[in-house]
Amino acid sequence: MSAQTRPKVAAIVTAYYPDSHADVIVGKLIAGYDLHGVSTAPRLEVASLFLDQTPLDDTGRTFAAEHGIPVFETIGEAIGLGRPGVNVDGVLLIGEHGDYPLNERGQILYPRRAFFDAAVAAMVAAGRTVPTFVDKHLSWSFADARRMHDTAARLGVPLLAGSSVPVARREPALEWPIGEAMAEAVVVGYGPPEAYEFHALEGLQAMAERRAGGETGVAAVEDVPPAALPAARAVRRWTEELEVAALLAAGLEGHALRRARATLAHAFLVEYADGLRAAVLRFEEGVADWAFAGRAAAGPARACRFALEPRRPYGHFTFLVRQIEALVLAGRAPYPPARTLLTTGVLDAAMRSRHLGGVRLETPELAIAYAAPGPVADTGLGAPLPDA
Repeated sequence: MSAQTRPKVAAIVTAYYPDSHADVIVGKLIAGYDLHGVSTAPRLEVASLFLDQTPLDDTGRTFAAEHGIPVFETIGEAIGLGRPGVNVDGVLLIGEHGDYPLNERGQILYPRRAFFDAAVAAMVAAGRTVPTFVDKHLSWSFADARRMHDTAARLGVPLLAGSSVPVARREPALEWPIGEAMAEAVVVGYGPPEAYEFHALEGLQAMAERRAGGETGVAAVEDVPPAALPAARAVRRWTEELEVAALLAAGLEGHALRRARATLAHAFLVEYADGLRAAVLRFEEGVADWAFAGRAAAGPARACRFALEPRRPYGHFTFLVRQIEALVLAGRAPYPPARTLLTTGVLDAAMRSRHLGGVRLETPELAIAYAAPGPVADTGLGAPLPDA
């Protein structure tokens, strides 16, 4: 695709500095990326940039200037390229990183809903809607996320959202067989609460949505307070075999596995409407990947790790960039935004349960049904690991 024919996109970001999500997503759409060992030109043109914050280590303004990309002071100007109307073919909302407050539940109050509302207001005023990508969960608030999802559907805005984890490489290349029963699942992970627990949920949901009967939503969510973790393990609130299988898939064994298990910091339990039970476990030490293990009512565990790259150029984001490109080029999302609506709601419920000391919360608002996508092109599934 020639530079003259590439669709134009506006990048609306909270902050742009080295290794931020803006850097590893928008940067690839500006400068290109490596795809399976091949230097690849982006299929979209970043035509404008909006920066909500400019920290001391900002690189967005300099990088944009080097590539002739204007930085605008408002979202509407960025979408209009400084003129009235919507003069881009897509919008990227990268509301991750930057200096934003926490609420009493420990949720970072990123302005994703505000970004979305400003973008949609520009589209409504112009009478033209364009594909829109929202990085990570739709909002810290499920009520806001529901409004965003439903507004996009009502106005015909093709919407894509979520984490890089579902489209990353997997070791082994496990994909839950479509239409096969799943009775229990465990996802293990690491890192800060909320921000990294979302990644774990997205990995879980990319598997769980493929089970027999399809996705019908989540009935309840329950955080397990740290002091209650040993007892929860002892009474098998989640299956030890699945926890161990996931940790083995994450590359731990022997003493390292036993030491990691001793550092379990948080857990929350997800009760799906159809009876599937899942646990999201976050460890303080030893675990450096997200990994999944699941099984049917009978039979062995099946497990894999989501093989992310922990250093530049953070190649797993290449697969997410390919999905953003596909969204804008085709005018439709390669996988349903309902997946991220559901994971956003589960995460919000988990944070509320944690704040309340581990109360089990029934979640009738999460009766979200959708069909798993068919084959998704340009993901890391089946791709060799970069060091292979």
